[in-house]
Amino acid sequence: MEKRLTRAAIVYGAVWLACLALYWGSLATGALGGGGIMGYIILTFHLALPIAGVVATFLVGRMAQLGWRRLAAPVAIAILYVLHSASTFSLSNALGLTNIAPADLATFMYGLIPAAIGLAVGCATAKR
Repeated sequence: MEKRLTRAAIVYGAVWLACLALYWGSLATGALGGGGIMGYIILTFHLALPIAGVVATFLVGRMAQLGWRRLAAPVAIAILYVLHSASTFSLSNALGLTNIAPADLATFMYGLIPAAIGLAVGCATAKR
């Protein structure tokens, strides 16, 4: 059981950190202009983080022995999704490096929905 939880954390954590490094690295080198930020948003917030969230919560959902505690996984993924927005866009706005809209409740929902889907599929395919 602990091995699957570790895998789920590593999957999401590695993608999360890679996206964070990509943002700050690209911002430092000047690669993120208006079009670059849009490309980053599509890559990170619409592809990489939702797919990693689905995979991670699928792995958690397959652990039937966790019972109802599995429901914490999508919430944790959604919180990390919002935290990613805060540690990139909100922080760079605060530092005066960019001018990008801050995270809101919709950001939380964008993180929660794919994670809930992954958890539902994982629960449905779990061995009972």
